[in-house]
Amino acid sequence: MREEIINTKNEAIAQITETKDVRELESLRISYLGRNGKITKLIKKIKDLNPDEKRGVGNLLNDAKRIVQDELGRKRRELAESSATKKEWFDLTIPGKKPEVGTLHALTKTLTEIIDIFTYLGYQVTDGPEIETDYYNFEALNIPKDHPARDTQQTFYIDTMGANLSFGELILRTQTSAMQGRVMEKIEPPFRVLVPGTNYRYEQVDASHGFQFSQVEGFIVDENIHLTDLFGTIEYFLKILFGQKAKIRFATTNFPFVEPGVDTYLGCTICGGKGCSFCKNTGWSEIMPAGMIHPNVLEMAGVDTKKWGGFAFAIGSSRVANLKYHIQDLRILTTPDLRILRQF
Repeated sequence: MREEIINTKNEAIAQITETKDVRELESLRISYLGRNGKITKLIKKIKDLNPDEKRGVGNLLNDAKRIVQDELGRKRRELAESSATKKEWFDLTIPGKKPEVGTLHALTKTLTEIIDIFTYLGYQVTDGPEIETDYYNFEALNIPKDHPARDTQQTFYIDTMGANLSFGELILRTQTSAMQGRVMEKIEPPFRVLVPGTNYRYEQVDASHGFQFSQVEGFIVDENIHLTDLFGTIEYFLKILFGQKAKIRFATTNFPFVEPGVDTYLGCTICGGKGCSFCKNTGWSEIMPAGMIHPNVLEMAGVDTKKWGGFAFAIGSSRVANLKYHIQDLRILTTPDLRILRQF
């Protein structure tokens, strides 16, 4: 057994000396000193020796183990010093890699332009909760619980089980118009307000509709406000955004919170008015429903209708982005595909 110990020690020293990297050195340590290493196995055999041999063989094994450990430590330090002093070659003439720089999303760009135009006109920007009460989303806008207009805005209701609320009191807002009542209750006229935000409706998703969409609500309350002021504001805004040659037309419509109500249509910029899936083959895209604020809405918020009047409009910012950047499908705005997003 003595000869086996000496041979094992010499073999370990030889292999350690020839080692070229730290990983190989660690593998050698395990093969000799690990739980199933060669020296460890020899130590386990001592119990089988007779008492006279145990002492001498034990001393020889301890010396062999110590020598191997020392050699491992020496080689580890040698490899570390070699690595620290080794100079890495680098070719300074190789062209560098240009880092990718992010850009603003098309919807963000559009929203920024909308806000810039209206802040120039004196509007102040605010926001409101996406989880809204039924009161501000409907009743404060002259839409009582039995009003048929509720059927046109299919609503997502929040589960209020366990809360001190009746079912139907909390919803995902269907329109940023919900901020009209909140603002009018807190601010004395005159004021001009712009409310960008996200709305939710349980709608069939297609090229120009989605269950989640971005909208900008704008409204003004002041003295001597007329329908012609609304028309002038809409025309100014759309021609700044789409150019002076933009085709615009108005049509009468009915919304419970305005009287009279107006629908604004923009000549489809995607198909050039020829007809496509986005404009439902009409050549025109509804872009800005509006109207004079209904006296009931003003009175419910505590505004004196004998002195004050106003108008309101809603801008489908998602739809504006499609028309501005000639995107044929609204769903493209929510895709995470970088091949599309890089185009903006």
